[in-house]
Amino acid sequence: AGGGAGVAAADGSVSPAQVKGTVVIGTYDGALLGLSLESGEQIFGYAPHVGCVKSLHCNEAGALASGGTDSAVRLFDLARGVENGELMVHDDTVSCVRFWGSTSLISGDSEGTVCIWQCGTWEMLMKFRAHKAGVACLAVHPSGWLMASAGRDRGLRLWDLTRGTSAAHLSTDEVVEALEWSPDGGRVAALSPLELLVVRVSSCEALPYRNPNSGGLTRISLTAVMFLDGGEVVLGDGKGDLRVLEPASNGKGLVEVCRLPDDGKRGRIKALLRGSGGLFLVGSSAGRVELWHACPGTRAAEPGAVSQRWCVDTEARLTCAALWRVSGAAAGQATTAGAAGSGSRGGKRRPRHKAKVGSAASAGVRRSGAGRNKRRRR
Repeated sequence: AGGGAGVAAADGSVSPAQVKGTVVIGTYDGALLGLSLESGEQIFGYAPHVGCVKSLHCNEAGALASGGTDSAVRLFDLARGVENGELMVHDDTVSCVRFWGSTSLISGDSEGTVCIWQCGTWEMLMKFRAHKAGVACLAVHPSGWLMASAGRDRGLRLWDLTRGTSAAHLSTDEVVEALEWSPDGGRVAALSPLELLVVRVSSCEALPYRNPNSGGLTRISLTAVMFLDGGEVVLGDGKGDLRVLEPASNGKGLVEVCRLPDDGKRGRIKALLRGSGGLFLVGSSAGRVELWHACPGTRAAEPGAVSQRWCVDTEARLTCAALWRVSGAAAGQATTAGAAGSGSRGGKRRPRHKAKVGSAASAGVRRSGAGRNKRRRR
């Protein structure tokens, strides 16, 4: 992974001065690649994991967490460009990591275990069995009090993060591969390979969308989902198409209103990430990364409402991505699951060297300073 990235210019309505930040992608061979949010230029390449990077997430302060098949959660500070450490509690693949604000990090693994960490001290506040099989995905409610999780046991659960207890449970016909809360927390999207279900939390009303190409030998799976700021839903699939959905006029489901332009080179959509100011990121398995902008207050189907800012071909086998936009004002978020019960044991954290993760001119991938076959102490 990690040759130099070629950038294709595209029209956009947001000033470059307003999009300072970093895009980080995880790859199949354990690498992290950093791209400038402003231009798409590669700014670092680093390989901290032994094996595939399964999940990435970043908070507004620039703290980045990565989980991989090596059972490790790696911690980074994008603002300072350093690696901060490693969390060593999980015994199997870390399938998902999610921050909430600057206070908490949640990690889930392929054994069904979920851990809640306090940011900064990295004390483990809770550890509990969330599913009988592996955790497929997690999504923290914007309030920080609730979390939705989906497991390989075909279970969908809603958790009270203040107690670490299950507040609701639902069985599904298929494994839910992606969960996403709407920006206002009023809806949650649950995506399986054949169907998207958007549920209104207040009324429990469910709006389904079933892939019309789900039958036959040429079945195309649904792979990623994201809410736009205006309430529309962007849906990615295994062919590389990006569909924009909205509620049907009869209120009984979701309908496709348009598709974003595609040159046929995307590949399977692996990541859809919403940023602030109408920005959103698209990452595909072929290594292509795209930054788009949706004009606030418009419908995606309107001419000129959605435009591509840049497109980069990293030539990496992309598995996941994270987006950090530098903001001048800190988001006003309340504390979350930090009020976990006393008596919970802390997890081990091995401090790592504070090596710079790359320079602006770096192209390619630097391996972690730790030996690739070094045994970890537990």
